[in-house]
Amino acid sequence: MFVPRAPQFYIYGEVQHPGAFRLEKTMTVMQALSVGGGLTGRGTQRGIKLRRRDATGGIETLDAKLTDLLHADDVIYVQESLF
Repeated sequence: MFVPRAPQFYIYGEVQHPGAFRLEKTMTVMQALSVGGGLTGRGTQRGIKLRRRDATGGIETLDAKLTDLLHADDVIYVQESLF
């Protein structure tokens, strides 16, 4: 019997618990950050990048807003605050 893999997203950078997590329906970037334990003391909400596959299979990098919806296999990167 074949059981399909649950959709996932990935988060790394300045978060408490980086890694791969299960993607829930209509999950936002803000909800994903909370699943990752929130930002570290050095993380910044202004430096969140979202990497996603486009229609051609290439990777595009977007400046993420907290209200953006995630897609399967999205990668969230939280940058370090410079101040």
